[in-house]
Amino acid sequence: MLEELYQYAVDHKLAARPGFKPKRPRGYFHLSAAGKFLDLEVREKDAEPVGAPDAGAAANGTRYCNPLIEKAGIVLCMVNDEKKDKNVPVKHDFFVSFFEEGRDAEPLFGIAADALHDSGRLEEMRNALMEKKLKPADPVGFAVDGQYLERSECYYEYWNQFRKRMQTASERKEERCLITGELAQPMATVPKVSGLMRVGGHTSGDAFLCFDKDAFQSYGLKQSANAVVSEAAMTAVNAALGELIGKADILAGAKMVHWYSGQVKAQEDMLSMLFGGNLVEGEEEEVSGRDEEREAFAAAQALIRSIREGKLAGKPDVLYYMMPLSGAGGRMMVRGWYEGSYEELYRNICLWFEDLRLILPGGQGMTRPPKLKALCLRMLKPGGGSKIWERVDRELSNLAQRVMYAAIHGSPLPDEAAYRVLQWLRAYFLADKEKRQGSGGYAENGVPKLTGQETLAYQFLKAWFRRKQRKEGGEEVMKEELNRQNRSAAYLCGRLMAVYSVIQEKAMPEVNVGIAERYYAAAMAGPGLVIGKLSQLSQYHLAKLERGLAVYYEKILTEIYQNMGEQEIPTMLTMMQQTEFALGYYQQKAEIYSGKEKTER
Repeated sequence: MLEELYQYAVDHKLAARPGFKPKRPRGYFHLSAAGKFLDLEVREKDAEPVGAPDAGAAANGTRYCNPLIEKAGIVLCMVNDEKKDKNVPVKHDFFVSFFEEGRDAEPLFGIAADALHDSGRLEEMRNALMEKKLKPADPVGFAVDGQYLERSECYYEYWNQFRKRMQTASERKEERCLITGELAQPMATVPKVSGLMRVGGHTSGDAFLCFDKDAFQSYGLKQSANAVVSEAAMTAVNAALGELIGKADILAGAKMVHWYSGQVKAQEDMLSMLFGGNLVEGEEEEVSGRDEEREAFAAAQALIRSIREGKLAGKPDVLYYMMPLSGAGGRMMVRGWYEGSYEELYRNICLWFEDLRLILPGGQGMTRPPKLKALCLRMLKPGGGSKIWERVDRELSNLAQRVMYAAIHGSPLPDEAAYRVLQWLRAYFLADKEKRQGSGGYAENGVPKLTGQETLAYQFLKAWFRRKQRKEGGEEVMKEELNRQNRSAAYLCGRLMAVYSVIQEKAMPEVNVGIAERYYAAAMAGPGLVIGKLSQLSQYHLAKLERGLAVYYEKILTEIYQNMGEQEIPTMLTMMQQTEFALGYYQQKAEIYSGKEKTER
């Protein structure tokens, strides 16, 4: 993976200069050409990073700090706690010495050094920091006469020589770099990369290669001798990691870092579509902005149509790479490594979206391709607190990755995931109807106002069921919408449950706890113990309806019982059968609400 990351950095021209690192200063102290303090410019936290010198692990010690851009407390020598800030004066002196010694290479450095030597100007800058409500821990830099010092190129050679003096005195012989294969002086320690704080990363960043524990070392080798990398190559790898981590989606406590071996347009990025794609064929959305934005949107819609049809002209001839990353104790944890051809990935994502495709609850159109993250919510156990995403990270860190693996490889989904979704559905139907239907009540066409949570569960169950059947070599009978040719007893029982539920809803719309709330969970486990009772209740409910509507529902029930034939209504259902029951229920209700079945009859 190191070679692939290095190649990505080279292809995208990310190979930063050795000894430099992207930084996000929160402010700049502006000085005049005469060294007078003018103002403190405040930048947003998510402002574009700038390349600046980085001292690496040495900055975490007691003597050194990062030149040009460093914490305001060190830059301004702010000692608020004698114990905690005992190293601040030494680090401050080092920060100033870099300016002082570099005034020949970059004359503007001398102006900054003089300002920091002046106690009056130093106090002015401290006051400005408090007025602008920046903290001592916020990184800051300098601008002299309108020129930002880290952007100058005059000091590059000076910084290279300065860094060498910071390194250990013991000379290292050149060794073969693990990344490039070239002879080079190995790095003693590898600089850290930021961006993993939301998934357990450290505030100061996390190291991709680390050998600070005995368990990470072999044959008596210490630190980088266990995996020799040159500074130039590792700087490029870290630059690639920084960019990829920044734009990666989060799934179950990990950043889903991915890239391709060649050029792939943003609208052809199948993995981004898997984690967050929402466009569907025929969807009407207003797209404002520049012409290129509208063209990108149109191209993304075309890609979705090609997925639906299973064909894409001119697929990129590239490989995909993906590795979920999280932080642990200042080190990066690689939680998996996946690679393969774009052609294979495209084919499997097509299959994934096809397996998830399902009629909408109202029967008008098909569902949108859901985010993988949203599907994970349906696998959570009922209850457990309101911090939903923390629960996803804690409870599904392993299972979510197994689901993702199945999606990108076209393999069966884990049975554990289907069990969890069925468990969620039972709890969903046991909840109060008003909570399940969001705002409650019915739309103008008589369709319940649903929140969409229910649909995600059925989409996942359909995908799990189809892949299970595919693996076993059986006929794929589970379609996107109602399949009247499906003679499975479990599927037909689900259809019966749906019809009985709708009859009661039409006959007694004011009832808050109806047939679905009372009997769905029990019927899903063993319909033979429930269907007879529902059949009796339906006679009472049918009598309350207009005769034409009652006849309409009776004809549906007759057709379902005819399809059942001589099969007995099962008293216990397996997990596969429970899934059939659930989908039969969902698809039958969607068919009724669409009005299509009534028109046909």
